[in-house]
Amino acid sequence: MRYATILTLLILIFATIVTGCIDELVPVEDNSNSADISAYEFDVFVNQSVDSDVVVNTTTFYLLKNASVRVVNMLINTTLIDIVPIDDMSSNQESLANIVIIADNVNTTNASIEVFNSYSLASKVSDIGYTISKDVIRGQKHTYLKFNETITGFVAYTMAVPKGQDFVYIPTSSSIVRFVLPAGYTTGNPLIGIARPHPDETYLDNEGRETLIWYEHENIPMPKSVMVKYYLSSAPKILLIAGSILAFGAAIVLVNYYIIKKKLEKMREDIEQSSKKYEGKHKR
Repeated sequence: MRYATILTLLILIFATIVTGCIDELVPVEDNSNSADISAYEFDVFVNQSVDSDVVVNTTTFYLLKNASVRVVNMLINTTLIDIVPIDDMSSNQESLANIVIIADNVNTTNASIEVFNSYSLASKVSDIGYTISKDVIRGQKHTYLKFNETITGFVAYTMAVPKGQDFVYIPTSSSIVRFVLPAGYTTGNPLIGIARPHPDETYLDNEGRETLIWYEHENIPMPKSVMVKYYLSSAPKILLIAGSILAFGAAIVLVNYYIIKKKLEKMREDIEQSSKKYEGKHKR
């Protein structure tokens, strides 16, 4: 009986270890049934300031208001994406969700604007398998999205982030980086919050959303992190109004203080003069 109990415990321990290993590497061969392609914007972006005909790796973050971000990658000759998730400890969501792949094997396609334009109009995902694995390197969590083949095309996913209006991206590979803020939001006010490092370009897209871009620069290393604090476009005006009201209130308090101070000084002078007159009369 004793040996049976020990054997059962060993089997349970082994099963637990095996289950943990399986959780670290999750193969997904058919993602067409669960992926929602309509959730993403597949914008074909090229660096017009360098060469309008050359497509390069580009990562675009569409920031949302519901503690999540939609990420759309334009990839050329890629087999793996290394993602550093910013965990929300209060959320039970997986770090990646709704993974959509619209791409082909590099041997059957090419990285041209025409090809990416055709991908952007696709109505269904590509039949490309992938696996998800996780690791911790130097105390930093990493999630790896590894494809079963080398691909060129779009890869999109939704990532949970901590609640609030701050977003941090830690680059792990060479890529142009774009942040698209929610409609009606902005950044750049030094009193409320700005983007660090300063973006190379800022503009409004066709939907009026503020877009920030960081380009790759020759002989300049990529920043260790790219972060932005964003807020309602009316926030700076509200802050100015609130600051003005506060300053006006402080001015009133200050003026009232000096008025009261003057009155008290006047009362003290009157009392001192009355006291001197009283003493003078008694001396006589």
